[in-house]
Amino acid sequence: MPDRFAEIESFVKIAESGTLSEAARRLGLSLAATSRRLSQLEQRLGVLLIRRNSRHLSLTEEGSLLYERAGQALSVIADVETDVMRRATEAAGLLRVVTTIGAGRTRLAPLFRDYAMLHPDVTIHLETAAQATSIVETGHDIAICFDPPPDSALTMKRLADNPRLLCAAPAYLNRRGRPARTAELGAHDNIIVGDMQQDLWRAIVGDGQGPRVTLSTNDAELARAWALDGAGLVIKSLWEIADDLTAGRLEPVLPDLRLPPSAIAALYMPGQGEGAKVRSCLDFLARHLKKG
Repeated sequence: MPDRFAEIESFVKIAESGTLSEAARRLGLSLAATSRRLSQLEQRLGVLLIRRNSRHLSLTEEGSLLYERAGQALSVIADVETDVMRRATEAAGLLRVVTTIGAGRTRLAPLFRDYAMLHPDVTIHLETAAQATSIVETGHDIAICFDPPPDSALTMKRLADNPRLLCAAPAYLNRRGRPARTAELGAHDNIIVGDMQQDLWRAIVGDGQGPRVTLSTNDAELARAWALDGAGLVIKSLWEIADDLTAGRLEPVLPDLRLPPSAIAALYMPGQGEGAKVRSCLDFLARHLKKG
């Protein structure tokens, strides 16, 4: 099958150059190869495009029509290629990001606003969702999530660690007592967020015991609401409850207990991190998230 693009490109170069030999030099081809491409193009289109002899060539009416339109098309293609290649080094274009509802509203929205101000050629579209890991289906460039699935086929970049702590509403602790050691936790009502927290609770309580589960959910914001209502103890990231701790709506439980932090990570398609807009955004987020 003939290379249609190569044939058109060669024809335009011939028309611009005025001679086959000069067109061959500009294309980096032999004179025979350049002539062959022209002949193949004329044969495929079924018309004579160039009148030629050993010293001179001129465009036919059909050749002039093809040169005008093909030349414009090749110019557009060159401009598009230049723009796409520029985006490998300069942040530009639409950047679609998805993250969890709570994180998006409280912490990430201000950071993306600041990033957009620093990169006026990038348009940020930020969406929030209960789960933020399926960017292939949703068409997002980046998903920012907490404790991302280890088996994801997406590329993961760890942006920062988000400390976690055990906490409860003062009303609950006044009613049920404040645990003084981990051995007492098994007797308390607990709010479990996601399946992974089951193992974390067992590690805290020790002796292979599971927590006394009063309520469980996969919705982090719902778990926070239950905790604020005094439903039990809950493990939450500092991001989610910093304001609640400051206002006294929630209170740390066993504040000296060291829990593994939640990973704040970005997920994106393999290879997409090489683009300037994704790379610069992730670097910006990593710098500012680590500042707390």
